Amino acid sequence: MKGATFVDLDGTLLTANSMHIFMRRLPTLLLKRKAPGAAIMASSLIMLRYFRLIDHRNMKWHLTKIARKHLHENDWESLAHIIAAKINHRVKDFVDSRRRLGCSSYIATAALEEYTLPLCNLLGYDGVIATKFTDEIGNYEEMKGYAKHDNIEHLLSNAHLRLESFITDHPDDIPTASAYPGLTILVNPTQKTADQFREIGVTRYLLE
Repeated sequence: MKGATFVDLDGTLLTANSMHIFMRRLPTLLLKRKAPGAAIMASSLIMLRYFRLIDHRNMKWHLTKIARKHLHENDWESLAHIIAAKINHRVKDFVDSRRRLGCSSYIATAALEEYTLPLCNLLGYDGVIATKFTDEIGNYEEMKGYAKHDNIEHLLSNAHLRLESFITDHPDDIPTASAYPGLTILVNPTQKTADQFREIGVTRYLLE
């Protein structure tokens, strides 16, 4: 079976948080699309989140709904290029080294599918597991924790792949790491994160 590398996005493949980039750029992109009302609404949602008046999931869903209504495909592609400027080259070099040995490469992230897909295409990776927008907020599920684990397992089974490496920086990914402790690699972990993962047998690191 062909091997597959799965890499988390924010704080792992990136040195930054892609959602923060999206939040900063969205009002400007909406203004360029002549949607000032939507830009004001997006800015208001971001401020509500800043003051902890709404939770992250609700803000994320509403911002995505606004963006999907008004942005064009090339806006998402432009955003992907901006995000790509924050690539962690040490992690990318590791993924690329596995690709040269014949492994498939996938981004597995709670980030939005809308900009993760063009980023994947920009990097030449094989695919993404990311947060999908749903018309009903009640059905909205961020791609993290057990949801990410289950979707990775589903992809591995359907594509007849074996997991070769799982790269992350975040305790949200402990469900996947618990299933593959010997294949999990932590990126620049804090001492607390390293201790959490060590409890499940993860001892491999990529450090700056």
